[in-house]
Amino acid sequence: MLSPDAHRLTEGNIFKGLLRFTIPALLGNFLTSLYGAADVFIISYFADSSALSATATGAQAVFTLMAFAIGLAIGGSILIGQYFGAKNNKDVLETMSTFLTLLFGMGITCSILMLCLAGHVTNWLKTPQEAWEGARQYILICGGGIIFTFAYEGISAILRGLGDSKNPLKFVAIACGVNVLLDLLFIGVFEWGARGAATATILSQSLSVLTAIIYLKRKNFVFDFKPKSFKFHKEKAKMILKLSIPSSIQGIFIIMSFTIMTMAVNKFGVIASAVLGITNRIDGFLIMPAMAFGGAVSVMAAQNMGAKLRERAKQSFYAGFLMSLAFSIPAFCLMYFKPEWLMQMVSSDPKIIESGAEFMLAYSPDCLILGIVFCLNGFFNGCGRTLFTMGNNILTSLGLRIPLIFMAGNLFEVGLVMPIATFPQIGISLAYFYCGKWKKYLISGTNSHHSE
Repeated sequence: MLSPDAHRLTEGNIFKGLLRFTIPALLGNFLTSLYGAADVFIISYFADSSALSATATGAQAVFTLMAFAIGLAIGGSILIGQYFGAKNNKDVLETMSTFLTLLFGMGITCSILMLCLAGHVTNWLKTPQEAWEGARQYILICGGGIIFTFAYEGISAILRGLGDSKNPLKFVAIACGVNVLLDLLFIGVFEWGARGAATATILSQSLSVLTAIIYLKRKNFVFDFKPKSFKFHKEKAKMILKLSIPSSIQGIFIIMSFTIMTMAVNKFGVIASAVLGITNRIDGFLIMPAMAFGGAVSVMAAQNMGAKLRERAKQSFYAGFLMSLAFSIPAFCLMYFKPEWLMQMVSSDPKIIESGAEFMLAYSPDCLILGIVFCLNGFFNGCGRTLFTMGNNILTSLGLRIPLIFMAGNLFEVGLVMPIATFPQIGISLAYFYCGKWKKYLISGTNSHHSE
């Protein structure tokens, strides 16, 4: 059995197929956000500011590795999705085997590097002295156990490529629940601070991975996770890396660009810095549906391009964008008409509320148009055009967004920069979409259906 909940997105109603995939994926994204917020909330309640600083600093290093893992996962998911759409089960299994072997190997390598370099990384991050040891311990534990993050991302990517978003939701729910309980135990009871947060994270992730493997083996999943099954197929590895490396670079660049943006905003003072942190959290939740639809479009486009159904793949973008608007429009209205209300939900400081409301007002159009960005990016990724997606995102950021942010004179102008920079990105993507350069097939499928 390929997957207990494998679902072909090459047939049936496109809207229903996308919605069926997106809802569990959206819930999974929501739980992942709660997963990350739990550490910050619990440690801020039970520990001192140095422990909070140590956790936040250590997380920066771990996030970079996570972005690398997620980028690799995107490549594997695309290739598996295309072979699954083409009904090439042999190639699906070979891709799974190569992908997991590659991912586990890189995960082990990253774990060893972080164990050896934890102290150096802590220094590179310019960690405050009072938080230095806590940050080092966080990086040592989370970095040393990053193999479990790679494993989780790999298994989830395989299932998503097969059209299964339900099981990844179950596995992240386990990780989230266990993480909260262990945070309360290690931070609240044992008073381990940043070390407790890191230990809880790694133990919950390892339990989630173990649960996933046991569940899939009991369901007679096509890959049995036995040592002899981890085989390396050179041609498959080349294709995975060709798709994955641009996505990984893009993910790392996004983290770096956020750091640069924070540096630019910090010149406006501590209120502006706090506003940026808070509004990014709020925005992260509001744009989550658009991101989920973008991921769904990626899987549907991959399967249909594998099945040689170009027109259906194209329609998946239109359907995904239209459905994302159903969530983006209310999110825009909240940010534009009720920004003070949103800020009051997370802060009681009048200055932060006032500045945050101004920033949201300026930023709100970006929340409305990001749906088309995520769905276009998802579509191009599903077609195997990850290099274009990376190039467009980095070009518009380096050429427009980051320079304009440094030129901004206040926080309101920083907010305006975001939609201003997004419009050219959309323009380039739409030009690429309508010129049809994405139509070249990535694989030679066996499916007999054609759209031409």
